[in-house]
Amino acid sequence: MSKQQAVRAIRAEIESLNQEIDLRIIKGLSYRRESLRHKALTAQLARLEPRRSWFEKSLSFVGAFMF
Repeated sequence: MSKQQAVRAIRAEIESLNQEIDLRIIKGLSYRRESLRHKALTAQLARLEPRRSWFEKSLSFVGAFMF
């Protein structure tokens, strides 16, 4: 599996975990196990992705509000 494929797979897993956590919050259930998995996946993603400068981060933030 290439690095890009791994990043894509991890992002997809994080997205599905986010949905599961949201549903558990709405239902008033515990989501501790899911949050631990989310934390591990985000740490793994941080190791795979290169660091972005504050300028790149700010551009992506501003781009979120552009039409």
